[in-house]
Amino acid sequence: MRTLRKLRNPMLAGAAWSLLALASFALRDGLGGVVLLWVPSGVAAAAFLAARPQVWARLSLVLLPIETATLILVGVPMATALVYAVAGLVQSIIAASLSLMALDGRKMAPVRFRQVAGLFTAALLGSLAGALLAFPFRPEQSLAELAWWFLANVLAILTVTPILLLLLARGRLIGERLRQFDFKFERALLSFLIACATLYLAVLQVDLHVLMSVLMAAIVLATVRFGQMAALLVVLIYAAIATSLSVVAGSPLPSLDVPAGHAALIVQGWLFAMLATVLPIAAMLLKRHELQRELVRSNAQMRQSLALFNLAEETAGIGRWRLDLVTGEQDWSPQMLEMNGLSRSLAPDPGDVRQRLPDGGDELFSIIARNRDNRDTYSFMLTVRPNYELERILSMAMRNEFDASGRRVAVFAVAVDVTKQVRREQALEAARGHAVRMAAEAQKLANTDPLTGLPNRRCTFDRLDSMLVMAENNEAPLSAILFDIDHFKLVNDTFGHQVGDAVLVEVAALARVQTRPGDLVGRIGGEEFAWLLSGVSPQTVLRLAERLRRAVEGGREGSRLPRVTISVGIAHMDAGDGAQSLLARADAALYAAKDAGRNRVQKAA
Repeated sequence: MRTLRKLRNPMLAGAAWSLLALASFALRDGLGGVVLLWVPSGVAAAAFLAARPQVWARLSLVLLPIETATLILVGVPMATALVYAVAGLVQSIIAASLSLMALDGRKMAPVRFRQVAGLFTAALLGSLAGALLAFPFRPEQSLAELAWWFLANVLAILTVTPILLLLLARGRLIGERLRQFDFKFERALLSFLIACATLYLAVLQVDLHVLMSVLMAAIVLATVRFGQMAALLVVLIYAAIATSLSVVAGSPLPSLDVPAGHAALIVQGWLFAMLATVLPIAAMLLKRHELQRELVRSNAQMRQSLALFNLAEETAGIGRWRLDLVTGEQDWSPQMLEMNGLSRSLAPDPGDVRQRLPDGGDELFSIIARNRDNRDTYSFMLTVRPNYELERILSMAMRNEFDASGRRVAVFAVAVDVTKQVRREQALEAARGHAVRMAAEAQKLANTDPLTGLPNRRCTFDRLDSMLVMAENNEAPLSAILFDIDHFKLVNDTFGHQVGDAVLVEVAALARVQTRPGDLVGRIGGEEFAWLLSGVSPQTVLRLAERLRRAVEGGREGSRLPRVTISVGIAHMDAGDGAQSLLARADAALYAAKDAGRNRVQKAA
């Protein structure tokens, strides 16, 4: 079903192309008429312009077999029909691509000379490419035949295509309305078109120079009075009358004694000259009308716009909103509507949109209420949640409007969508926090003994270096206590390494309990530990070491691990001591304690 919906518009375009092509062939072959405009080319170009460029490939795949089959149906050989169809698609794609470039990618009426020139160039280059591709396969390969093919396609793209696009926009078959095509088929226009048709029939009886000037004057008048669409309709009427004459009288210019083909080229040249003259005029008129409308709108909203634009300039806002607190009326800019997930067609007043705010608008209107007397700009962040969309974060700046009595009568606001910026900052902050945590974790792992959780050998020695520097600078005492577990190898051999590891963990826990804040106890070997103390007298160090020895000897209450003892060596920093010398003396005292029978504390000599 979804695939059928995607193919609906391409199939409709193909059907229209096929029907118009069959009608053109019937006019030429059945009635003997001269085809001045190849209308199917206008249909194909309109189909590509009405579709998004992303679906042009799909559109081409649908149109190619339809066009080929249609041409085969009227007697064109299969290979030639395929070439003609490919040439037509190339022509349409080139014309549509260049037209979008000329109009800056938007479907709109041209309002500048460069845009008009761009559209002419698009039609010319597209038609030239198509004509050159098809020309070698034409039955008659003459310059006149090439010129007819080229002009028939150019005229169709310049006249039929914009009219079809307008009709599609009016019927909402394409999503984007054609801006500036404010065209209404008025009764006065109908009368004027009938007059133009009558004039064309009448002037055929006089001199050709007079014919050209009168017809040109009529189409210019149509452009000035009714706009660009009227000019295109007049051109189509001229072409239709000329084609009708070719059926009735055998030539689109029966007053000229020239072959019908030459007469067709003359008429095509006139029509092209008319378009080249009136379309720039129409563009200038559209630009003038646009400026006039803008001036009227600006004058009507001058005071409001001045406040809004000044506020927008202060905050570099891209959306604006005004709430009349007296009448409840609102005025939304298209940008503000889009930021809140609303359609631009709802401007200027979309009604109550509180349901689109996460808290029903409580935050917004509470801010407005708190600032009722504020005569300065106040700013805040607002979160909105459009239907079926992710929430957005808007940076709002608001200002109150007061009447002569000092009563607040309206609020103005401008907003900037800062969702991406906030999300980016949040992501960066999260990444930064994660990196800090990972670095801290890595630092901890690098400096911690994984079994006991105590500082490892490297961390202990680094800390000793810094404590030595501080002790020397402050002339404070520093002591090192080294201790290891007596007969620890016997514990491993008797109970196994798992029990041995548990004994190490228990001794580390007991040592951690005995230390003071600021001390460091670390594991520096298999069963060897170091305890660094600063600012403690030798007598206190001895007492603390003895207390540690007794704590290990007594073990932890309720522990099922084998009881162990420790031997302890103490060294105090002397003048000129470094880390190695201090630890060496503490280590010598430790071994002296072991030699003296273990489970004892020994001071360095």
